[in-house]
Amino acid sequence: MPASFRPHYHISVPFGWGNDPNGFIFYKGKVHLFYQNFPHKPEWGPMHWSHVATEDFVHWEQRPEALYPDKPYELVCGCCSGSTIEKDGRLYLLYTAAQPMMQRQCIAVSDDGDHFEKDPGNPILTAEMLSTEIYEEDFRDPRVIRRGDTYYMLTGIRYLEGGIRKEHAPADQRETTNPLQPAPEHKKEGWGNLCLLKSTDLYNWSYVGHLLYNQSELDQDFYRLDGVYECPDYFVADSGDEVLISSPQNLPRSGDLYQNIHSVLYMIGHLDFDTGRFEVKKVEEVDSGFDFYAAQTVKMPDGRVIMTAWKEMWDRSFPTRAEEWAGTYILPRELTVEDGQLIQRPVREIVRCRRDPVRVPQLEADGNEVSVPGISGNVIELKFTLKPGRSKRAGVKLFCDQDHETLLYYDREEGLIAFDRKNSGEKITGNDEDVDRRVCAIGKKESIEFDLFLDVSSLEAFIDGGRHTMTGNVYPDPEKATGIKFFAVGGEASFEGLEKYDIE
Repeated sequence: MPASFRPHYHISVPFGWGNDPNGFIFYKGKVHLFYQNFPHKPEWGPMHWSHVATEDFVHWEQRPEALYPDKPYELVCGCCSGSTIEKDGRLYLLYTAAQPMMQRQCIAVSDDGDHFEKDPGNPILTAEMLSTEIYEEDFRDPRVIRRGDTYYMLTGIRYLEGGIRKEHAPADQRETTNPLQPAPEHKKEGWGNLCLLKSTDLYNWSYVGHLLYNQSELDQDFYRLDGVYECPDYFVADSGDEVLISSPQNLPRSGDLYQNIHSVLYMIGHLDFDTGRFEVKKVEEVDSGFDFYAAQTVKMPDGRVIMTAWKEMWDRSFPTRAEEWAGTYILPRELTVEDGQLIQRPVREIVRCRRDPVRVPQLEADGNEVSVPGISGNVIELKFTLKPGRSKRAGVKLFCDQDHETLLYYDREEGLIAFDRKNSGEKITGNDEDVDRRVCAIGKKESIEFDLFLDVSSLEAFIDGGRHTMTGNVYPDPEKATGIKFFAVGGEASFEGLEKYDIE
């Protein structure tokens, strides 16, 4: 049997399909993570909530399935994305029940964090209950936070200017329809946005307002989005900065930004909890790679903000389907805001998993490729500082065998980092303009720090102390593609402070 593409130290769905992470929370001494799952085939189907838990963010144990679609209001699309919150020692799970042309919010409760009971009053929340500004077909992914005695919910929506909503069939008639997609002639109404709701008991909610609007720091593409800002998240960093994270569908490409059809953004600014408006001071992409979506954070007892995300992308092929599974998740990342920029660092617990270090003080390349004894592998961490010197471009070739390689390099003339997987292994196809190359602009640099995490079929690159990240999946031969080569083109470059660790 061929070797598996399954990663060693990243979460992957055991069988079937997995997408958005949900309900990321610290509860009763452990971190719990739920995720969207269709357990019968490696393709999207009516959603379940699978569940894993950890004490160190690296080693995860499988827990009982938290939700499965067994109610009439869930049977078409299932129990879709949402979040969890603790109240009086109980764990409350809020999720979207999605039906054709209608999305509504539901609640389930647990006393042990494993076994959940759906509320008999579900769905507890519909667009019609709140505001004519919310388009009932796109109202999803509740993210609940608490401020004092008040609960607030962020959801992705389509916003209807002027509250103009077309008449549809009654809800009970729409529930009985079965197609997963509306008819081809059906035109979505409104523009992608987010909204803020509030409650004192998690069951009764009122509409506060929509977040995004015409303002100087926001181009029209952001508040005239032909999609939804999926999977919203909000936190306040130790610096006091307020950070809004979301996953806008169909955000138009802007130069080297938003190269994926669907992106993940962070906005630094201020959320007015009285009006629902978010004043944007800065907006940037969270990750410049291929495979990163639906980010969600948890605030830990020690004060750290930890982020997870789906390490895949929509509208792509999935080579792991041949193994009857599809769906992986990033190595959790610690988030801070420093000098007005989001910084992402690998969760510190990964250091405990390092084994068999190999260290090389300095390595030179001058128009050639260089291999180093002991620096190889595909379940490793690799650190070095690149000094590009006079080279036109310099970097590293990873997952190398006789036929394949994955490139990560700095282009000195363009001032960018490139991640090139066109010759990485099994071909990935998709609807993107380019599925093989991603770039991250960092400007002219004399020195660049790299901290790379390889795990059988994926690469996560942390650049310059986490000021930039690039994440992507690759599918070479898991047994043979373990070579690593350092290279420079058009002049000399040096690689300093090389460190390689096996990860167990």
